[in-house]
Amino acid sequence: MEGNYDYYQLYLTAPLTKIAVKMLSSSNIEPSHYPVSVLDGNNISVGTAESKAAYISLWNASNTDIGKLTGGTGPFSFVLELKKGQSIPSKVTGDPVDIFEGIFSNSFGSEFN
Repeated sequence: MEGNYDYYQLYLTAPLTKIAVKMLSSSNIEPSHYPVSVLDGNNISVGTAESKAAYISLWNASNTDIGKLTGGTGPFSFVLELKKGQSIPSKVTGDPVDIFEGIFSNSFGSEFN
C-alpha cells in the first residue's frame, strides 16, 4: 500500500450498483443460440462470442467505462456491476450469428444449367 489514498480506494469506496440485464438482439429479441456478435455500449461490433464466458470477456474488454459484466442465471442473463455515474442500460446486445449461412448455397458450375 502506498498510503491513505490506496486504503480509501480499497476499503472505503462505495460498492458498484448491481443490476440484472438480459441479452437481446438489435431487434429486441432474445437470441436462441451462441455464437453471437458482441456489440458494445455504442452498438459497435467488437467480436463474436462462442459462449457466455466469451461474451462476458469481450463485453468487459470494450465497456470498461460502463461497468463489469458477470454471469447471471440462464444462457442470456447477466449481472452488470454499474460504475458510479453511469446510466442503467436496458439490455446488453448480442446478435445471433447464422451458423448455417452458406451451407445450402448453390456451388455448382455451369455444367448443371
